[in-house]
Amino acid sequence: MTDPQTSLSKFRSLLHISSILNANLDLHQLLPLIMLYSKDLLEAEASSLFLLENDEFLYCEVALGEKGEIIQEYARLEFGEGIVGMVAKEKKPIALEDAYKDPRFNPGMDKRTGFKTKSLICVPLFVEERLIGTLEVINKTNDRIFNDADLEYLISLSEVAATAIQNANTKDSLDKRILELSLLYEFEKLSVSEKSLNELGKWMLNRVLEYLGASSGTIYLANNTKQELGILAAKGIPEDAYDQIKVPYGTGVSGWVAEKKESLLIHNLDMDPRYNKLSPYRFESKSLISAPLIYQNELLGVISINNKISGYAFLHSDLDLLTNIAARLSNTIKNAQLFHQIVDTGKELSRAKNIMQKIMPSNLPKSAGLSYGVSHIPLEQVGGDFYDVTELEDSKFSILIADISGHGLSAAVLAAMSHMVLKNFEPDIKLSPSQFLTTLNHMLYGKLAGNFLTAFYGIIDLKKNSILCANAGHHAPFLIQKPTSSIEQLDVKGKILGLIPDLFYEEKTFSFSPGNRLVLYTDGITEHMSKDHNRRYDEDLFQKAILKSIELDTQQSANDLIQSAKDYVGSNEFADDVTVLLVDRV
Repeated sequence: MTDPQTSLSKFRSLLHISSILNANLDLHQLLPLIMLYSKDLLEAEASSLFLLENDEFLYCEVALGEKGEIIQEYARLEFGEGIVGMVAKEKKPIALEDAYKDPRFNPGMDKRTGFKTKSLICVPLFVEERLIGTLEVINKTNDRIFNDADLEYLISLSEVAATAIQNANTKDSLDKRILELSLLYEFEKLSVSEKSLNELGKWMLNRVLEYLGASSGTIYLANNTKQELGILAAKGIPEDAYDQIKVPYGTGVSGWVAEKKESLLIHNLDMDPRYNKLSPYRFESKSLISAPLIYQNELLGVISINNKISGYAFLHSDLDLLTNIAARLSNTIKNAQLFHQIVDTGKELSRAKNIMQKIMPSNLPKSAGLSYGVSHIPLEQVGGDFYDVTELEDSKFSILIADISGHGLSAAVLAAMSHMVLKNFEPDIKLSPSQFLTTLNHMLYGKLAGNFLTAFYGIIDLKKNSILCANAGHHAPFLIQKPTSSIEQLDVKGKILGLIPDLFYEEKTFSFSPGNRLVLYTDGITEHMSKDHNRRYDEDLFQKAILKSIELDTQQSANDLIQSAKDYVGSNEFADDVTVLLVDRV
């Protein structure tokens, strides 16, 4: 029988606990308080609190240990699993004098923690007959056994605790909705911001982390061509590592989200097979939420948030908030991309076009011994192909054709840089094709941002009727003997420029006499393809077209070669920059 004085003291404690719990509307502060008071009220060694998540399972992320320390580690139970799962399933309290004698008891947690459970009481938490979780106390101190009075005290405390949890959840949901609306309003104003996309990414990530109460996360941008994610902005990853990190679709957590286009909540990363445990960048906490960035069914990227500042696991309400933010974030990113594309492309294409017009010689050097024909078609307004013919000393002319990998504005910028480099070479370097390409490779190594350059460079000597040449991974030009209609390729080889240091390029001399024609070209013409990919132009067809147009003058022949490729595949639109340069020895 319980001492009346003890009962009075207990109920006074319950009133005091009730006033404190209901005054505290911060869920993360509330949960440890509930366990502390339940442990002290029942004079127990430990306590735990499991909450129901989306009517699917029970989870516990904070428990009070026997030494009074708070243990934050996510644990999940199915309905009917162990004593806690059984209380949730049957919605009835369970009290055990000796836990290990009851077949419902699961000793797995004891094995993990080293704690020895002896006796326990576990009660359900209800809000208006709706189950929201369970509250458990373990091992009454001094090897005593819990009695019926202890059960009544814990049931009374559970009623107060359940109401406090419900109020805190309601406030948390309201706060998150207000934050969501505030954040989405701010995103609206960013669509036409003058900030670069990288600046926008950093700003947006910082705001999302602030609203979700997290310390690290990543916004990835999708490369749907390569089927991989690259980092736009990140907290918790060094900025100088961004370019090295590429996440293939379907690989890791973010890759899974990209492939499935579904939001994801992981309470415990260590238990999830999608998490790459060998990653060099480890998370401080074990919980993560991630959502795809989708605009009109187009995957723009993925946002992943981890390391909740409180140390607790993310909840489904956090994931719902991130999913809503991600939808608006997608609009912001897409609008910003389009805005900058319109503004920047207009400005930069105009500048690049002016630069490339200066690079491409408008008038090739006149000579009684040479005539030229040129057809240059960039895929966009500007491209990565360039060519040059320069008069050197003593009846010698240098001839160059080059192709930067890729096309469009980025290739044009690299082409312009490469052209500026080679234009500043000393005269003696320009007279040696081997030295010219060796020096150019040395100057460009590590400066092409992962791209490369192919080039053919030769010195035409009108007095010797010869061409001395070297090749850096470019398609070998064709040399045609007009009188006999024979055709051959200048067999000189070398590796591409800009990727491998300290290369040496061989050079060879070929006869180049009056009546000969030299045809230099980039691969845009020999890789021309029909829109349905069923017909493709190639080098054999190109050679036949060269011989067919041999009686035309150089410019007419250059134009005819382009038209032959278009006619064969039935398309006037090339998929790459195209350059054809003809030089006749007259």
